[in-house]
Amino acid sequence: MRIGVIDSGVGGLSILNAVRESVPAQYIYCMDNQYLPYGTKSELFIRQRLLQLTRHLLEQYKVDLVLIACNTATTQAVDYLRQQFELPFVGVVPAIKPAAHYCGIQPFAVLATQATVNGPYIEQLVAEFAPKNDVQLIASSELVLLAEQKVWYRCDVTTEVRRVLLDTPLVQSKAAALVLGCTHFPFLADEIRACLGQSVRLFDTAEAIARRVKQLQLQFGLSQQEDGVADVFVSTAALDLIQQGRLAELGFGQHQCWPNPAGAEQVYSSVSSLS
Repeated sequence: MRIGVIDSGVGGLSILNAVRESVPAQYIYCMDNQYLPYGTKSELFIRQRLLQLTRHLLEQYKVDLVLIACNTATTQAVDYLRQQFELPFVGVVPAIKPAAHYCGIQPFAVLATQATVNGPYIEQLVAEFAPKNDVQLIASSELVLLAEQKVWYRCDVTTEVRRVLLDTPLVQSKAAALVLGCTHFPFLADEIRACLGQSVRLFDTAEAIARRVKQLQLQFGLSQQEDGVADVFVSTAALDLIQQGRLAELGFGQHQCWPNPAGAEQVYSSVSSLS
């Protein structure tokens, strides 16, 4: 079984780590660092870029399933991708439902990228699962880049995370829980708790996604991993020497660079098909 994983950076590794424990497979992790972060991109761009990356995973690696390990890309592109390919897709969405269940009628907050916060999908989730809660939506793309620094270079980003959070209403709010609505943010969980205090419950979706991938593996009768097959890390921009040295520690035995840009003519030629 071959599973493709797509994110603009390392955030998807927070999902992949949980999925690996449940589902033996060869994983091809596609990091679109050429366009990091997705949270600042348009819906049209994200849809067309994910279409391009999925085609590459199918043609080059013959993947059986694609995991969109990015909240922004999921909310803006996964339904579109399901219309384009006869292939199972798993997406990640903010954990509004479990947070609402935990909080009862108490307020809680969602920390995500600007694109996720401004999109209609999160409004639908709140309306469906937390209609009686005061849900505070807070956007930050800077935290995405801080998570990248921590994962790749082992930087201490505690001060920077605190500075970012202090510039939001989150610290002064009475939120009983915080939904980590970007897959990068679980890597900053310790720094977030240090700023907000241990009483605020953090929610992410890694374990739920692992269960869903396992369910689809059984549903589609997908085979187990063959012994000795290394996971592949695909980047769309070159990695520096430190990043290359980290790949083995992150569980990857191969690295490929696929610097194929999303050309403007390709994006705009598909406007009619997205409308």
